[in-house]
Amino acid sequence: GDDSTLVQDAPTDGKFYFRAERDGSYILWGNYTGELRGGEYLRNERDLYGFQGVYRDPDQTSRGEAQTTVTVYAAQPDQLPGREVFLGTGGSVYFLQRSDISTGSEVITVEVRDPDTNRVITQRRLVEGRDYRINYLQGVVILSAPLSGFTGGGTVAPPPGSRDETRLIVNYEYTPTATDVDGFAYGGRVETWVTDHLRFGVTSQVEQTDVADQTAYGVDLRYQIGTNSYLEFEVARTEGPGFGQSFSADGGLIVVNDASTGGTGEAYRFKTEIDFADLGLATKGTLTAYAERRSAGFSTLDYDIDADERLYGLAVTAEVTDRLSYTLTYDDFSSDDGDKLTEGLAELTYIASDRVTLDFGIAHEDRFEPGRPQDTGSRTDLAAKVTFTVRDDLEYYVFGQSTIARGGGLRRNDRLGAGVKLGFARGWTVEGEVSGGSFGAGGRALLRYEQGETNAYFGYTLDPGRELDGVTVNGRDGGQFVLGGSRPVGEAVTVFGENTYDIFGRRRALTSTYGVEYKASALLAFSGSLDVGRVTDDVTGDFDRTGLSLGVAYDDDAGLQAKARLELRRDRGVQSGSVRDSDTVLFTGNLEYAVDDARRWIASVDLADTNTDTSTTLSGEYARLTVGYAYRPVDNDRLNLLARYEFLYDMYGQRVDGTDEPGPRQSSHVFSIDATYDLNPRWTLGGKLGFRLGQTSPDDVTPLQQNDAALAVINARYHLTFKWDLLVEGRYLTARQAGFDEFGVLATAYRHFGDNLLVGVGYNFGSFSDDLTDLTTDDQGIFLNIVAQF
Repeated sequence: GDDSTLVQDAPTDGKFYFRAERDGSYILWGNYTGELRGGEYLRNERDLYGFQGVYRDPDQTSRGEAQTTVTVYAAQPDQLPGREVFLGTGGSVYFLQRSDISTGSEVITVEVRDPDTNRVITQRRLVEGRDYRINYLQGVVILSAPLSGFTGGGTVAPPPGSRDETRLIVNYEYTPTATDVDGFAYGGRVETWVTDHLRFGVTSQVEQTDVADQTAYGVDLRYQIGTNSYLEFEVARTEGPGFGQSFSADGGLIVVNDASTGGTGEAYRFKTEIDFADLGLATKGTLTAYAERRSAGFSTLDYDIDADERLYGLAVTAEVTDRLSYTLTYDDFSSDDGDKLTEGLAELTYIASDRVTLDFGIAHEDRFEPGRPQDTGSRTDLAAKVTFTVRDDLEYYVFGQSTIARGGGLRRNDRLGAGVKLGFARGWTVEGEVSGGSFGAGGRALLRYEQGETNAYFGYTLDPGRELDGVTVNGRDGGQFVLGGSRPVGEAVTVFGENTYDIFGRRRALTSTYGVEYKASALLAFSGSLDVGRVTDDVTGDFDRTGLSLGVAYDDDAGLQAKARLELRRDRGVQSGSVRDSDTVLFTGNLEYAVDDARRWIASVDLADTNTDTSTTLSGEYARLTVGYAYRPVDNDRLNLLARYEFLYDMYGQRVDGTDEPGPRQSSHVFSIDATYDLNPRWTLGGKLGFRLGQTSPDDVTPLQQNDAALAVINARYHLTFKWDLLVEGRYLTARQAGFDEFGVLATAYRHFGDNLLVGVGYNFGSFSDDLTDLTTDDQGIFLNIVAQF
């Protein structure tokens, strides 16, 4: 009652905690994340308990980097790291093998990898709460947007199995139920900027447990040529096996576990990227070159090498004029097991007019795989694509490619197709693509009809590259169908339904949803639906799901709107020998009350409760409550204000050492207030203040540990014309327990489309976002912002 605050600033799994800090350097005994970064081969992202020391030289380079940084750690871990790799399924839900994930221990990234050479092309770390949500209880990762399994590629379409793969990588900590972790983990890194442009680093890691016994060390150099140009060189060596990983191509239903490679191996890496602007050239473009060599026995988070391999490549992209651009690439790969691959690609894009775009490409490959004559030979493919933009609601394109030269056992890679996006009269819209070629048919289509309260839709997707024999399922892929719609029956009742049929090789999945909506009065309406799904798979077992949903909605003319929904879910089945029986109760509700034209209250609540007796899914409870207040005076509309409070409660019993014991807990409060003020018709000032009070605990006996943060934002918007706005924003984020303080800048250009739609493109120059649930700093870059009002 005296406004005092209790802060627990000693995260520790033991009985002792110590931290001493000065000028950014510190020594620590307790819980920490043993992050070692700098090189590409050797990284450490584990959550550990023990000693950590970090020294940052007060002297800095011209770019603000500490002249010298030293990091060391030593721990006796009681958990093991898990690493699971998922090929993008085109969906958003991915199931982990384990359901005893340590809260907050996950590191999730999306990477693009060459399946032939196993080279990581790009890698991006995802942010919890913005890019994904994770259920530690059930071991489920839900992405904010679906993840396709393959990159879009360029003008020349490679054959199935050769396209760059998009993979979801999930690293986390878990407590093994059948094995006690005994041993030590220690390591460190030293890096120093010899000059303002040259950095030298040394990394060493040792893992000595009953599961893994590995020593790894390496050195790396980075020379910063210009703002966007650099040169890197790295040498790494590993001795002994690591932890291994698992791979799934269907989101976690069928999993292949790979043990880590044993032995001793080395790896060498060279890479350079040159921005033409840093060379003083007027032409926009970049030059990239790389070379790598990895020997048998080399084992890291990203690689397990069983035969010596070598690869190198070169790429040039350039924008000659505003209308003409081109790309040139060359890659060469070989290994001691006999595999060889040489690839070359040239692509050109020409914008002929505002309505016509031309793309041309030619690709050549020489491939040799011992014992596989059908995958040995050479091939040259020529491709072209023409895109026509007729009007805003009509765009169509045609494309084709042909193998103009071929040798050996490689099949032709001919393909011809067309695509269209069209909106036409009486509520009909259609978009899709169809193609045929040497590797079978492919296509996608979506036809939709909306007229009043009646709507119907039909969609089909067929991707020849989705068939992955030997990893997921044998048999021919027949694609996926979806058919649904809704229609009023009388004045008070509306019925709806949707059926999805997925013919993925030997697996057949049929899901059906049926429902009814009943409008009891002008103010009150009820709804109900039944979901029935079944996966038939004679290899890994069948799986059934049944769900019942009941909802109620209230809306009066006095400004009060409320909705609530109760869902019951029942899962029964065995997948890959593991029982997955569970019963789940979910409740969600929201309320909106307009006090008058200027003031409004909003609130929402989400609850979940899962009960199971199986070993793969554990019982748990979850609750989220949000309350907000909005103020926008209609007499002048100069001041706009939004205040918000959110409470998150996550308590469940995590299985530890084979017994159900109360596990990690989480309870957090987030407060924020946003405001904008129009100085005049041209200028608008805005700002935001936010605070997060968060607490976590590994079990119900350990005191909750604080994890607080504060955010301050100020921005200025200039209304350039009646269609364009320009926004510049400054941000400051501080997280006391994490020892993080940083300023950031953001700039956006907005375009108005009518009275209800605002589309903006901007760039975040800072490393963090304005989301206080974002616990990482990986937000720099371009973004698209769409604001719609109804």
